[in-house]
Amino acid sequence: MKKLILNACAFSLLTVVSCKKETKIDPSPATIKDSVTIKADSASSSASSSTRNIITNNIGKYPHDIKLFENKDFTDRVKRITGAQYDEIFNNFNVESQIVSENGIYKVTGCKQHDCPGYSTSIFYDSKNDNLNVAIDKNGKITDFTEKEKIKITDVLKSM
Repeated sequence: MKKLILNACAFSLLTVVSCKKETKIDPSPATIKDSVTIKADSASSSASSSTRNIITNNIGKYPHDIKLFENKDFTDRVKRITGAQYDEIFNNFNVESQIVSENGIYKVTGCKQHDCPGYSTSIFYDSKNDNLNVAIDKNGKITDFTEKEKIKITDVLKSM
C-alpha cells in the first residue's frame, strides 16, 4: 500500500514538473530567434465585456469548469488572433491550469496530455487594456499572437 501511494505521489510530481515548461512565454535574448509574434485586429467592445467577465470573475477556476472555450466571444477573439492555429490549441488544451492573475493580468494555460513540453498554450488577458495574447510553445519554439500589443508578463505570473 505504501508503495502504491509513493508511486502515485511521484507520478503527480512528475506531471506537475513536466508541465512547468508552459510558463516560458518571454524568451531570453539568446532564444529570441525561436520566437515569432503575430498581431491581429482588435476585438469589438461587446466581445470585450463577455471575455472580461468570464476571465476576471473566475480566478482559481479551471477553463473546463467555466466552459471557457464554449464562450463565443472568448473563442471568437482567440480564433481571430490565432487563425488556423485555433483548432490545434483547442484540441491540445487537455491538461489545464487554474486562472491566475497579478496586477490586472490574467493567465490560463493548457497543454497536450502526456506531452506538455511538446505542446503548451498560455493565454493572457490584460483587463486594464482589454488585450488578449496567446503564446504557443511547440518543443521550445514559442509563437506569440497579440491582439493589440504584447502584454508585459512579470516573472511571478510566468511562474504561476
